[in-house]
Amino acid sequence: MKYALLSSGVILIAIGLSILIVILINKKKKLKAWLSIIIATFSSILLSISFILIYFAFHYNATENAKSFLKSDESVVVRDKNGWYEFDNTSNTDDAIIFYAGAKVEESAYAPLCHKLAEEGVDVFLIKMPLYFPLLNSNAADQVLQQYTYQNYYMMGHSLGGTTASLYLSKTNYSFKGIIFLASYSTTKLDDSYQCLSLYGTQDTVLNKEEYTKNQKNFPKDYKEVIIEGGNHSQFGDYGHQKNDGIATIERSKQIEITTNEICSLIHS
Repeated sequence: MKYALLSSGVILIAIGLSILIVILINKKKKLKAWLSIIIATFSSILLSISFILIYFAFHYNATENAKSFLKSDESVVVRDKNGWYEFDNTSNTDDAIIFYAGAKVEESAYAPLCHKLAEEGVDVFLIKMPLYFPLLNSNAADQVLQQYTYQNYYMMGHSLGGTTASLYLSKTNYSFKGIIFLASYSTTKLDDSYQCLSLYGTQDTVLNKEEYTKNQKNFPKDYKEVIIEGGNHSQFGDYGHQKNDGIATIERSKQIEITTNEICSLIHS
């Protein structure tokens, strides 16, 4: 809803400015009606594109600490692929998570969480999204599923990434065991056969709690909710403090540890 309103607002502003441009041109030189329409239309399109590009040009960058988790070690092999980062526990061939990052967050910000999950025996494919915006490529999981074969696949997403992951899950023909929401929710009804885990922090002031509560009916019937005491929205990743988020009262490493343990408990149960 937030991004739909934003898009509508951008378009309305662009149209208004385009009409103003035509009016100003008309004051100096009278234009024919058809020419005014053409100028207004093209101005609206160009201005809308410009506003959108400016908006997406600003995003949250991964910290240097987060990027340090993009390196392989004795237990996890990290591969930087064209469309994703792969966190591979070489002894695991059973379980894998396909992860959609939050909107306007550099994907590598989630490397600490992904690396930790791989250490615990769950491979992770952290998808790279165009303009760091998951809705622009909601079917991105397909490219992973076409190249790899695991016994159990799970979708996971943070914030808008979780909502996008659920949209994908609701229409895909591929087989999945379940879905994990990090400070997120589904806007479409998910099949009750899926395992489902929902986590968010008590200090999270970015997640719209009213929308979350309203959309809980869309979770599979037997979902598990975990509220992380002291956690916030930003600390599922490592990209600094997100605008309008609450102040966490636990360390980021602790929030990631709790999140990892709950996810592994779900998958390994």
